[in-house]
Amino acid sequence: MKQSISNGLMVVCGIVLFGFAGPAFSQNKPDPERLVYPTESQQEGFEKWVGLEKGSGPWSDYYKPVPLHMYWSPKRHYIRPDLGAFESLLEKYDKTDCVGCHEEVTPGIVLSWKESTHANPRRNAKFAEKLRAIEEKIGESIDQVTCNYCHGANHDELFLPNADDVCKRCHRQQVEEFASEFNDGRPSHQASWISNVVVPWYVEGFRRGEGYSFIGCDQCHPAMERCDPCHTRHSFKAEEARRPEACFSCHMGADHPDAETYKDSKMGVIYELEGDTWAFDKGLNEIALGGPELRSPTCQVCHMYNNSTGKWGHNVTSKGRWRMGTYPPKEVEYKSSMKDYPYGITMPPMDKKIEIYSPENKKKLERWVELCSNCHSGRFAKLWFESLDEYMFAAYRKRDEAQAIVEDCFEKGYIDVDKRGIYPMGDVIADKLGVQLLGEGVYKAFKQKKGHLPVVGPILGVYANFMYNDGNPSAIEVEYGNMWFWYALKGYKGVAHGQQDYAWWWGWAPMVNQMSRIKSEHDMLERVYNIEKKLGIGLGGGQN
Repeated sequence: MKQSISNGLMVVCGIVLFGFAGPAFSQNKPDPERLVYPTESQQEGFEKWVGLEKGSGPWSDYYKPVPLHMYWSPKRHYIRPDLGAFESLLEKYDKTDCVGCHEEVTPGIVLSWKESTHANPRRNAKFAEKLRAIEEKIGESIDQVTCNYCHGANHDELFLPNADDVCKRCHRQQVEEFASEFNDGRPSHQASWISNVVVPWYVEGFRRGEGYSFIGCDQCHPAMERCDPCHTRHSFKAEEARRPEACFSCHMGADHPDAETYKDSKMGVIYELEGDTWAFDKGLNEIALGGPELRSPTCQVCHMYNNSTGKWGHNVTSKGRWRMGTYPPKEVEYKSSMKDYPYGITMPPMDKKIEIYSPENKKKLERWVELCSNCHSGRFAKLWFESLDEYMFAAYRKRDEAQAIVEDCFEKGYIDVDKRGIYPMGDVIADKLGVQLLGEGVYKAFKQKKGHLPVVGPILGVYANFMYNDGNPSAIEVEYGNMWFWYALKGYKGVAHGQQDYAWWWGWAPMVNQMSRIKSEHDMLERVYNIEKKLGIGLGGGQN
């Protein structure tokens, strides 16, 4: 196969793997009692205990996780501690006195629990009524939710809780709502650990001995099987989880600056000035928006309002139209290989472009306008969403222009992919996924080139932020990756949250800067190629 593989294949290689776990899982019959991991393949790849002998997901045989994975994905990786150092305490305290012993071992945990509703579930009439409803459902009387409810009554069988095995017992409605994100596709909380471990650069990093480099990714992404990313241990306060700060520790940073754009928006400023007086002790379905109880929206107000029910619940993705800004929309006329997306891919959600004006997305927009109309006029809300859509279309046209320039470097041989390192996991991708999922063109490209092919564009074309492999990626690919995964997404979040600085100075303006860098890098590579060709040295193929 020639070096200049079709432009279409360049991009698809940068998209496909982000979604490859989806179809393999969705083809299995769901287990009605496994809500978070509803299919047999998910259970096999994410729930079946393997300790630390291998990883999670479809690449599990290719890497061993770092020990901290036992806390981030406990159902699959947790290893019980050696209690030899605590023999004196185990002799001092009765086996049923978890609290007494742990007041010496982990006093902070015990203090948090003592202040929780679990420790005093009848603390007021409201919670007492909720407890009665739970007791009726589970057929059991509860005085306290103690350690053994969530961790077991035996140290030899100690486990860490997850939503399906523990939380669901008393909070089934909330777990069902959370698990329903599975139907909305990725990205979502429900698929967060899947999205972390399926991308090839993640596994390649472990193969290279760099597994600890992903500690930043690993801390946020295991929101899939647990409730404590929002309801922090061991108080699990609903009041705490209703505050926007509960979202900030994960929803921030270069590719999704939600915290930054919300805090500096007018909505966030009002919350900063008045939030301490708002009614976070009440559920969102119990208060009137726009009044003294909650005058400005929080993250939860906007994103937990359910598209199908018109009420607030634990699904935060049901109104998602732009899918975090990472999937190309149909409404743009592309000049680069994005026009050919999805290139024969059969796996959802990568088997189609986003259609912002589809009937489904129009209904989601109606629900957004309905929500925003609690505080704004419907006309204002609709115009804001129309402006967001137009901004995104313009951003995609800008990315399309840049991608065509990068693709030209490969088509004309300015960058010789045969003379540099392969794409992450490129040596095994074809055999692992197969032609049915990859599509014939992409499958053949990987199979014949053994991973020596360009990967440009959405999602996986941004691997430059995660690894470097002997000239792969080149500088122009890095510049385009940053345009994609940093600046375009910052601009998206700035417009979406009404934060003008991010919309322009951290979004659109840097995209313009990146266009200049990309064009200059293209012209430099072209000149080097032509000089080398004229002199008969190197035969072109400058890398950087």
